[in-house]
Amino acid sequence: MDRSLAIPCRLYRGGTSRGLFFHDLDLPFPPDVRERILLRVFGSPDARQIDGVGGGSAQTSKAMILGPAGEGEDADVAMLFAEVSVNRPIVDWGGNCGNMSSAVGVFAVETGLVVPQEPETLVRIVSRNTGLRVRARIPVRDGALRSEGDYHIPGVPGTAARIDLEWLAPGGSAGKGLFPTGNPRDEIELADGMAVSVSVVDAANPVVFCEASSVGLSGTELPAEIDARADVMQKLEAVRCIAAERIGIAPRELASKKSPGLPKIAVVAPRAPYRTSRGTDEPAESHDLLARMMAMGAAHRSFSVTTAIATAAAASLPGTIVPRPSTDGRVRLGHPYGVMDVGIVMDSSSVPPRVVSATVGRTARLLMSGYVHLTDEVLR
Repeated sequence: MDRSLAIPCRLYRGGTSRGLFFHDLDLPFPPDVRERILLRVFGSPDARQIDGVGGGSAQTSKAMILGPAGEGEDADVAMLFAEVSVNRPIVDWGGNCGNMSSAVGVFAVETGLVVPQEPETLVRIVSRNTGLRVRARIPVRDGALRSEGDYHIPGVPGTAARIDLEWLAPGGSAGKGLFPTGNPRDEIELADGMAVSVSVVDAANPVVFCEASSVGLSGTELPAEIDARADVMQKLEAVRCIAAERIGIAPRELASKKSPGLPKIAVVAPRAPYRTSRGTDEPAESHDLLARMMAMGAAHRSFSVTTAIATAAAASLPGTIVPRPSTDGRVRLGHPYGVMDVGIVMDSSSVPPRVVSATVGRTARLLMSGYVHLTDEVLR
């Protein structure tokens, strides 16, 4: 007879993502059991995720497992990110999530993993997925996040207090350097003989960049328009799978199943006026380039922070296909919800150039705390 299992957790919005946060002590299970728990909790695989807490999109089907960092790690908190597929029984542990990372420091402050300091608490975070380090600056009042503020991020209604995330030396998260293929630009030939120029850049996560025009897009499309183009989606996934093989993540024929989240893939285009998902108009001068990305087989509704970091790095490196910004040290990305600003510090004296840090402003909020309930069949 199955018995009820209740696991403590917190539901946070981090940036333009939403997901569950667990203390690692509350998930003392081997990886395969953790995966079954997460799939059951989110209601996957099911496009609606109706029997779980997922929202039916990659943005709302995410989890963080957190605990204190170990001795000698020069960090306060260790984070383990899980990307839970909506339509398939897959949990991808391969990368990082910048949006969800914005709530890690909040969780640490509010659950006692770090001692809060007013008016701002510095939380040093290390990723268990890739080893990358992040410094989160959390505005604090009365021992918790000071939520009110005047900072707005496109895709989230209203304003809140700004949380700065500084990613330290994010280049080469997969262990193969800033250019995992060894080149700033490569050619990928598809099964139909079509050749696509790409740049594969790894900063925070490995990302495959291709020009929007090379796959039949303008770069101004909104996610629903891209999802409706089956021919485009198939080409992008084929390009991603071939790139996955080239950089040693997975064989091309298995990449969709074994590594649906990495490498990421994004299309870029020169800046141009466009209409956002919110129905507002962005003039060409508001951004440096247009960018759209895919996430777990679908067009991302906004743009992930880690992909933005890789985009900013690629835009700052000579020889890539990503359009260069108008000024050094700042890259403005025009994405479906609006414009994201990435502060990028490069060391151009090294060969190849090195990404010293990348900083992105986000907001976060605790939405709910309590327990997720399921039966103990997932433990067997």
